[in-house]
Amino acid sequence: MPLFHDISEGELRRGDHIYVRRTGYKHHGIWDGRRVIHFSGANAGDKANAAIRRATLDVFLDGGDLKIYLYGMSMWDIWYEFGGTSTTEESDSPDTVIERAESRIGDGGYNLFCNNCEHFALWCKLGERAKKVQTQTT
Repeated sequence: MPLFHDISEGELRRGDHIYVRRTGYKHHGIWDGRRVIHFSGANAGDKANAAIRRATLDVFLDGGDLKIYLYGMSMWDIWYEFGGTSTTEESDSPDTVIERAESRIGDGGYNLFCNNCEHFALWCKLGERAKKVQTQTT
């Protein structure tokens, strides 16, 4: 079981929930097979005007290390995690995940506590079941 969830770009699969550690938080997105769909401001760090957008992997990572959020894990495998980077919930199919993500492109309404990049990625993977998953900010 990978403790740090490191993954290489070559291992990415369409519909993967990926993240990168930033100072004080993790930034989450969905890999569509070529680009990342995620909450992003028009300018880096601009959350006031954040919207769901597509970006290259390099832009998403901004020099950080690529990580993968794990789904369908046993409680035994995730008991040691701090801040949550995996869940026991099984992901929906990649087609459903991408369909959800693409349906939100252009949407705004970023809120740190109830509508952030992690909430978005969890919803893409799980639909309404995402409400069951404890996020790092709530």
